[in-house]
Amino acid sequence: MIALERGGSITYHGSWTQAFQERIGLLGNQQPQLPCAIPSGTLREVEYAKPTLLKYQIEGSESGALDGDVWKITTTAKDISLAAAKEIALQEISQKRFDVETGGIIANNKFYATDRHSQAAIDRASGTVSWKVRGTVARNVKQDDGSTASKTFYTGSEFASTDMSSLKSVVKSHVSDAYSRESELLTAINAASDVAALRAIDLDAGWAAIPQNDPGE
Repeated sequence: MIALERGGSITYHGSWTQAFQERIGLLGNQQPQLPCAIPSGTLREVEYAKPTLLKYQIEGSESGALDGDVWKITTTAKDISLAAAKEIALQEISQKRFDVETGGIIANNKFYATDRHSQAAIDRASGTVSWKVRGTVARNVKQDDGSTASKTFYTGSEFASTDMSSLKSVVKSHVSDAYSRESELLTAINAASDVAALRAIDLDAGWAAIPQNDPGE
């Protein structure tokens, strides 16, 4: 992009087009090395300074100023409306609750599916049943600070003798906990008085971890 600056103001901002060349009397010429003084002002390179957007922000107004030899255009960050931000947050926690609720549990060193179909099947079952599960394996996982921590992953499918009454209780508690966390966050979101307060709520904290497939050694 190129700008035509004169006395600290921009009279053109765009590409090196034929129409612009004709306007400044340089028709048929290649773009000169910038900056370049011409009778109608100074041709300058354009630089853009984009903001780092926080959650619930969009790009706002632009302002331009001479910065050394270039014309620098700075864009501000702007919060979206509180109502729109709350709607995004509510959708986020609803999806998170669903993902956690249906993401499965690990009980007695076995992984049990908790998608809606599996929940219904577990609720109907009784007694001790040979239930389709996945095995588990513990692996040391490197943390962000360089340390390692043990984490349990699920592996291949198998069948395990399962006390369905006990499993039903564990699954019910798992689902209840997911909804309780969504309820807590919903209350906090609705109570936020401005976007900054809403942004301060950690929507990822307090949820049960979703078991992951074994990545291997």
